[in-house]
Amino acid sequence: MDKIERVRATLAGQPVDHPPFTIWYHFGNQHASPDLAAQVHLDFFTHYDLDLLKVMNDYDYPMPSGMEAVATAADLKRLAALDPARTPMANQWQALERIAMALKGKALFVDTMFNAWNTLRRNLAKDAMEPLMQREPGAVEGALGAVNQTLIRYAVGALERGAAGIFLSVPASAEFVTREQYERFMRPFDLELLRAVQGKGEFHVLHAHGEKLYLDRLLDYPVQVLSWADLNGGPSIAEARQRTPFTLMAGIDHVKFQYTSVPVIKAQVRATRRQAGNARFILAPGCSVATYTFPPMILAARDACRA
Repeated sequence: MDKIERVRATLAGQPVDHPPFTIWYHFGNQHASPDLAAQVHLDFFTHYDLDLLKVMNDYDYPMPSGMEAVATAADLKRLAALDPARTPMANQWQALERIAMALKGKALFVDTMFNAWNTLRRNLAKDAMEPLMQREPGAVEGALGAVNQTLIRYAVGALERGAAGIFLSVPASAEFVTREQYERFMRPFDLELLRAVQGKGEFHVLHAHGEKLYLDRLLDYPVQVLSWADLNGGPSIAEARQRTPFTLMAGIDHVKFQYTSVPVIKAQVRATRRQAGNARFILAPGCSVATYTFPPMILAARDACRA
């Protein structure tokens, strides 16, 4: 099977010669040109002979002009839906175009996105996010709506530029929000975005980020693939298989990966394959591995996946 056939068969629940393998880390090229960002991804894909490329997305979501932080209700109200083409996100679109051209007929790729709550927290509100949710919930909801509209426009553009799907990172976990905060500030916006791209692209991935997941509230998301850290918080692959028909993307301990010996990595992958089987499963880390992970570790995981 070639790489595209293998991924498509996996998504369809058909037997494959071996599970697709992918892995990722942050390249630190958020300052770089789209050409360089694309080339770094393509070199990574080629060197490790991945079956599926997850494109990292580290270009920033811009702060409103004249502001250094979003810390008050008034600041939140200044956030409006944006045209991605007039923001740094346009660099990612250009990188996707180059990646799509290079991988056409060879492999599929998905584009990483952070949900509206995480975009607001990571890029704009930062340490003010928690007090804002508590003191200004209505203003937070309004800001999330504006951010989400921008993200929807961006996601549609990414799919039009050749991405096979969106890899949406959703930190629906008790480390980040209470269940009530998740229900109010995440879930409605996640579903709005995913419904906007339903039927566009080949498949979408829900990355359930965290170790104390509200997994019961994620299993009706309109996606084809569930990505999560089965070895860091769980549930196990076997348990997830009982709970959802999604294709599962998991199996590698991303927390300890860079300090794990090659024999142990291979044993971990073999154990994962016994548990997951050869249908509806993609071998991948639970989240990004460390950027300083040395090549022998990644090659060991890949080879054990194909053995």
